[in-house]
Amino acid sequence: MTSSTPNDRAQMLTTGPVGRLVAALAVPAVLEQGLLNVVRLADTYWMGKVGDMAVAAVAMGTTLRMVLISPMMGLSMGGMALVARHVGEGNPRLADRATMQLIMLIALFTLPITAIGIALGPALLRLMGAKGAILESAVGFLRIVFAGLFFVECLPTMSGVIKGAGRPEYTLRINLLSLVVVALLEPVLVLGLGPFQPMGIRGAALATVLGSVVGVMAILVILLRGSAGLRLHRADVVPDLGMIRTILRISLPASVERLSPNLGMATLMRIVSRLGDRVLTGYSIFQQLHWFLQAVTLGIGNAAATMMGQNLGAGKPDRSERATRVGGLAATVLSLALYGLLAAMAPAIVGLFTDDPAAIRAASLIARVTLFGSAVRGWGQVLGRSLGGAGDTLSPMAASIGALWIVQLPASWLLGGWLGPTGVWLGMVLGDLSHAAVVSVRFFQRRWRTIRV
Repeated sequence: MTSSTPNDRAQMLTTGPVGRLVAALAVPAVLEQGLLNVVRLADTYWMGKVGDMAVAAVAMGTTLRMVLISPMMGLSMGGMALVARHVGEGNPRLADRATMQLIMLIALFTLPITAIGIALGPALLRLMGAKGAILESAVGFLRIVFAGLFFVECLPTMSGVIKGAGRPEYTLRINLLSLVVVALLEPVLVLGLGPFQPMGIRGAALATVLGSVVGVMAILVILLRGSAGLRLHRADVVPDLGMIRTILRISLPASVERLSPNLGMATLMRIVSRLGDRVLTGYSIFQQLHWFLQAVTLGIGNAAATMMGQNLGAGKPDRSERATRVGGLAATVLSLALYGLLAAMAPAIVGLFTDDPAAIRAASLIARVTLFGSAVRGWGQVLGRSLGGAGDTLSPMAASIGALWIVQLPASWLLGGWLGPTGVWLGMVLGDLSHAAVVSVRFFQRRWRTIRV
């Protein structure tokens, strides 16, 4: 069976039933996001075997890494929006060039972030409230992850670009391969099976890096062959300053948008750490479960963003809007069902990762208090990603920053002082509600219809 050409693929996404196409794009994207977050759950599980403090150490280290790589996170959205637009316009050669320029930008961003992470990691972890064994373990974890940062970040960024070309089934296969490598290596390296010495938390970091290396190699093979509708060309290694400026212009607001919640997570981690190590462990486990379940809304959001970009490129804004509405509603309903299941079964689910009763109670409380906010978050995330797919990354950035720093964190700090842990979790809900309200208003103003990239 022959694969469809880029023009054929764009034609498929700009005609036909919107709901069916959103689902066709979303299912592999959801599975891919879920597979990526299975790695996080596996980390949590194996860290639970090492010790409860190891769970908190991975959470601390991962949160700091997310803060430091925030400037790179917008590259995925910028590259995805530009590739989707060129594919929708029927200009695959420009889509190919944008892909190569993005790879070069990833390499350029990685070098200084790696240096900062290795040199300043211990001091930054202390600011987040890490100390003692948690601090020592988190530092060891971070040093290995930052050593392989190019591969760790290239994998999700280039996966986003291939999705922008309308071929999420390829990234699903790639990330499944990466997951298998991590799943096989992690218990061996963490626990020291066979001839290997136990590495503990450092083994989890090394397994993640090696899995990312395999995934990036697979992406390069696919791009060199042109199998996913995008192809790497030697001529595109020369920097195209105009295209780089376009990618950075779209990426900058998205990067700032991602910096805000990532820095907010670090700040919230500081607030939670004052509630005690057991509450911190419970919160860390809940966060990993949250990222796993959020695969649904992120996958649907990526599908909606691809439909938005390609249909705008084809001059069909009404179809772009319908795709976003369908995706937003689906994300809301599915989030309510999944987070409701987590809230109902929290003690049993959390108990898979720790046998500490206090940590289990803390995570269970978070699941119950944040249930409604989790459902509303699904709607807001899809609309925000669709706006980004249209090239409007400034509005989601402003909504995210405002909801987090004006509403969520002040509310969590104030309510936490009055109500303890429950108040902190209620602040999270208020942040989700305010973000969804702002992006909804912006989306239905429909100014994204006239954006040019």
